[in-house]
Amino acid sequence: MAESPSESSPSAAAVDEAELARRRRIDDLNLPADVLAAYRRKFDALDLNRDGVVEIRELVAVSRVFGYNLSREEVLEIFDRQDFEDSGGIAFDEFVVAMRKRAGQPHASGDIRTRFRQYDRKKRGYINADDAFPILERELGFDLSKTEALVDLYDKNKDYRLSLMEFVEFHKKVEALKQQIVEAFNEFDVNQDGFVDLEEVYAKMVPKGCTPEQVEALFRKADRNGDNRLDYSEFAAFWDIPID
Repeated sequence: MAESPSESSPSAAAVDEAELARRRRIDDLNLPADVLAAYRRKFDALDLNRDGVVEIRELVAVSRVFGYNLSREEVLEIFDRQDFEDSGGIAFDEFVVAMRKRAGQPHASGDIRTRFRQYDRKKRGYINADDAFPILERELGFDLSKTEALVDLYDKNKDYRLSLMEFVEFHKKVEALKQQIVEAFNEFDVNQDGFVDLEEVYAKMVPKGCTPEQVEALFRKADRNGDNRLDYSEFAAFWDIPID
């Protein structure tokens, strides 16, 4: 018995509505035709089975061909979980939206890759708190507990390590914190000799309400080598900058 129009129309309507939503997402970007065509070529190169959807396995496979050993989690991160329809894959409109979003973000290349390798001494393709600690101790004055807290903040999939993509935002935070410490160090180092001595700390902190005894206790704790002055790393520990 033939299916009546009323029985088939809801399904057809749903398909039409989904297609309209896809077109609207692309139209809202107001992209030139040549840019859209370039995205289509990239998408078609990834769509190995030509079904109009790039599945995670396809993107992982193609990424390896181009020399990027990306995990499924990293692929999801790259596209910012851009699967609007929860279909297990990325349609062309979702691909275009994801690529445009990433166009305004820093790429994990060049200086970032170099910096990542400085952390990833074991060449595993990821870093954990133990890898980050020596650098953050030196540059931010962090102890291991504080290092673990910062790594956890940027560990999006909670696997106790940072992929290269997760490292991008982690590194931005580290650099921002470091800049604040450098500015404070330069403000305290009045004679610009590259060290902060006790008198310079007194001059800055006593007028703000700290007692000389409190200041000296903090200073002595940070002065690891006991030379009565703080180098940058010692000052960073003394400054104890908060993560947030």
